[in-house]
Amino acid sequence: MPDQKHFNVSLLNKEHLLALKEITENNADLPISRVYLNADLAFDEDILSICQSVKELVPEAEWILELPKILRKGDTAYLERVSNLTNGSSMFQGVLIGNLEAAGFFDEKSSQIKLYGDHNLYLWNSKAVEEWGNLLSGGCLPLELRREELQEMLKMSFLWEKVVYGRIPMMVTANCVAKTNGNCPAPPNESFKLRDRMGKDFPVYRNCTHCYNVIYNSLPLSLHGSLSKYADDILLRIALTTEGKREAVQVLSYFLLGLWERNVPFSVEYTTGHEKRGAL
Repeated sequence: MPDQKHFNVSLLNKEHLLALKEITENNADLPISRVYLNADLAFDEDILSICQSVKELVPEAEWILELPKILRKGDTAYLERVSNLTNGSSMFQGVLIGNLEAAGFFDEKSSQIKLYGDHNLYLWNSKAVEEWGNLLSGGCLPLELRREELQEMLKMSFLWEKVVYGRIPMMVTANCVAKTNGNCPAPPNESFKLRDRMGKDFPVYRNCTHCYNVIYNSLPLSLHGSLSKYADDILLRIALTTEGKREAVQVLSYFLLGLWERNVPFSVEYTTGHEKRGAL
């Protein structure tokens, strides 16, 4: 599909996977290059069955397991299981890493496993990219960079992707909001928010498998108004986080079906992050 934007899709939970399944069943030839699946879900046979059905609908897309934001010594067995799922697998081709622990572990594994760097991995300058280039198949542009800084990064010979939709992590912490409130373990589906003095709510994602929280921005990032400024060889990531299935379908439809190109108004309040800082 020449002269077309291509997207990577990041799925945090089963609802997001079902949303992707729905939109792929109803639309052919979607411009999806890569699917990131929360690695914690990959050991569930029901989840794997859904993944396989979606994979058949978008056969050219890579499937990559997204590793936890925080890893500890006790997660070695978990990483071995992830490695077994990806080593020579027909379903998953690699992993998305965001910390040195994961990089060190998979650096010693089979070269058949592709490694991609997430936006929180240190890929901030040419020296860092040169160093990581020996290990990574590609990486995500840091969320904090200004426009002119992004332009410098894009001049490098490296397979880049950019997050164009998703809630920005304000903090990743091993201090759990549920435990602080004396509610550990909390019910699996119970949602938590932090409210600041201005009355804004910041959603909290709790990963009880690896015991950490991600505190997200009160509004999702959306760069639908500036996608045309990026070259077609840059992959654009849709990162689903707090969305339920219905909202996830709406977001995926907006980007994958090209509604942004037709100047269709975006249906939710959003922020553009650092996108407007500096000149392209």
